[in-house]
Amino acid sequence: MKRTLVLITAFWASLALAAQPSLAGRWEGYINQEGTADTFYYQLEVEQQGDFISGHSTSRSADGKTTARFQFSGTWDGVELIVQEVKQLAPNTPWCLKYIRLRYRHSAGMDYLEGEWKADGCTPGQVLLRRPASSVATKGHPAAIAGKWAGTLSQSDRDYGFYFEMSLSPGAEGQSYIVSEGNGGNAFLRLRWEYDEQASLFSFQEQEVSSKTDARWPWCIKSGTLKYRREGSRLVLEGSWSGYIEGFDMKTGPCASGKIYLERPLPSPAATQAQARVQAPYEAETGRKMTVARVLEVHSPNIKIRVWDNGVVDGDVATIFLNGERILNQYRVTKRRMGIIVTLKEDDNFLVLHAEDLGDIPPNTVAIAIDDGVKEQVIILSSNLQESGAILVRKFRLGN
Repeated sequence: MKRTLVLITAFWASLALAAQPSLAGRWEGYINQEGTADTFYYQLEVEQQGDFISGHSTSRSADGKTTARFQFSGTWDGVELIVQEVKQLAPNTPWCLKYIRLRYRHSAGMDYLEGEWKADGCTPGQVLLRRPASSVATKGHPAAIAGKWAGTLSQSDRDYGFYFEMSLSPGAEGQSYIVSEGNGGNAFLRLRWEYDEQASLFSFQEQEVSSKTDARWPWCIKSGTLKYRREGSRLVLEGSWSGYIEGFDMKTGPCASGKIYLERPLPSPAATQAQARVQAPYEAETGRKMTVARVLEVHSPNIKIRVWDNGVVDGDVATIFLNGERILNQYRVTKRRMGIIVTLKEDDNFLVLHAEDLGDIPPNTVAIAIDDGVKEQVIILSSNLQESGAILVRKFRLGN
């Protein structure tokens, strides 16, 4: 009889354990401290074996300037998760090693972990994390995300931005391309990516540098989670990144973190036709490919275009075309903002950066601001001797 009771108890215990939701995977949200207005981004990367959990946690300030990474372990009983950060991996300055008690709940198709944390010598606070309930099923590599994205990358210890691209295959692979306006030139990095359709979150992890122009220059190996959205006539990926210096890891060589903004144009049929009218003669005349990387909308046809070098002045010489006409000819780009006043004659207009001389640090990368009297929009555009970056400048229309 005693053996039977033991077997029955073990049977029901195994059923209860099997019914518990798995916590494996990424949880994201925020953490704060009592009595302060500061709120930090917080992430748990959970590995689970039965009721034992382990993994890494990341805490990052709202401005992205400070990031800490920890190793943790803990337990999960199906209702409450207990996490203890046991080791700080980065940075070298000490942070709070947190003891966290989180309760699980499921609401409106989402899984949540929420509760309190405390640490020796630190003011305690609250934690709220979430994960889509069907995140495993919805994570994938849809064709909507695949393709080329272009934009900028910032870093908290720099006063200028980097030109940044991602080229994503329909599978989990891809590559990033970054151009430094300081030392280093440019580099391609191999990456892996994943998209959570339910949460509209794009995650990436660079694996290694595949090629670079300066063999001596170490680049940051980056990872991050970007929010995906459609915005008018473009798709946008935007969010934060963190990483470590090539040849090191997060413990021995963390990079200053920053922000990423990427977009992919969604031109209307009329814009596509207008692009063809500009692109065909340009490519025939120059022998270079014209690539529309960004979309800007303006509220007035009367705009002021400013052009300058946002990094190290290295002798870049550029010609600017607007709808096939030269509006700036063989200009040596400097820190001084060269201003050009133009009137847009079309609904869809194409501004092309044509590199005449790549300077000391190829490719030719400049900052371009477009001011329509309502606001000034600034982007970084990159061109080389084979491909010219372009912007679609659209007159703002309701419903477009």
